[in-house]
Amino acid sequence: MAAVLSQPLFSYADYLAWEASAPVRHEYLDGEVFAMTGTTTTHNVISGNVYLALRQQIRGTPCRVYMADVRLRVEAANAGFYPDVFVTCSAADAARHNEQEDALMVVEVLLPSTEGRDRGAKFAAYRQLPTLHAVVFIAQDEPLVEAYTRGAAGVWTLHEARGLTATLPVQAGERTFALPLAEVYADVDFSAAKADAAAAASSGTSA
Repeated sequence: MAAVLSQPLFSYADYLAWEASAPVRHEYLDGEVFAMTGTTTTHNVISGNVYLALRQQIRGTPCRVYMADVRLRVEAANAGFYPDVFVTCSAADAARHNEQEDALMVVEVLLPSTEGRDRGAKFAAYRQLPTLHAVVFIAQDEPLVEAYTRGAAGVWTLHEARGLTATLPVQAGERTFALPLAEVYADVDFSAAKADAAAAASSGTSA
């Protein structure tokens, strides 16, 4: 979701102070910052669809769902990210206003230009969050959703669903969320999505 900037390593407190006045958002990972550099229309549509689907499922519960403008702190990894969508059910998070710390589920919508980092360094950092029980990766150019869920023994297991008639149940601790791919990909033109992904990969656009 971001491009690394060439500058000296600095602390998370320094990052927060700098981020507060920066013209664009940045993610932080153990002393490095990564500029958030835009998105595609397909990415935006999918993220919005997922947000709406999850928002309906958490009504009447203490859970909340946020989109990409809300920062998630991963203290164990010395990191701060802006997931595309995430769910938290924490009372402590409900009292926090600048960032959240107790995500239950994180969703990232993939692009070729950023997929390696999303699946690599970010996924590794996310797994260090004690409250996190599910990380979901969503393809843009085909109807494919993958969910990694943490079991009782701390082992992460991959589940996936493919095709617009499929639904992926995501077990996140004691809660189960359903992701019908017809809803996730509502209003998505896959031919346009492939063109968007190719253009983003060639230009380095983040999504």
